[in-house]
Amino acid sequence: MREFLIEIFGNFSRVIIFLHIASAVLLVGGMFVFRLVVDPAMRIIEDEKARYESYIKMIGRFFIFLVPVMFILVSASVFMNVGLGFRYGDPTTFVMIHTKEAIWSFIAFNFIYMYIKYVKAKNALAKNDYLVVDENIILMTHYLIPLNTVLGFIAIYLGIVVRGY
Repeated sequence: MREFLIEIFGNFSRVIIFLHIASAVLLVGGMFVFRLVVDPAMRIIEDEKARYESYIKMIGRFFIFLVPVMFILVSASVFMNVGLGFRYGDPTTFVMIHTKEAIWSFIAFNFIYMYIKYVKAKNALAKNDYLVVDENIILMTHYLIPLNTVLGFIAIYLGIVVRGY
């Protein structure tokens, strides 16, 4: 399996690195835009039910966008990790790679938690329990998405450091 990953990376290294960087940018940029553009625009909607229905639709679409982007990011990182032979290189670089993996793993688990909160908000909306919907939406948009955005920027910076730039 390792030889297969090394061969694929050797043949398509530029494409894999591009997919890795593009997916990280899309993920962090998507969260950034969601928090700074979408959330304030949604708060303007005066009708409570319409606002929460719109939030639920937008967050649902965000998760549909999120899954393939995370899959591409993780897949490309596996190819890069094995293909570039970080295990056999500089120990400091290897530790930084594991730090990036830990950060992205935390981001992924945070998204899983956000999905659980999304489902709770969606179910509460069906019951017209707007207080629960608002609590879950505020938790996602004001705390979890900004946390993931900051962690994503840190991981991107570590990626630049690992590449030696």
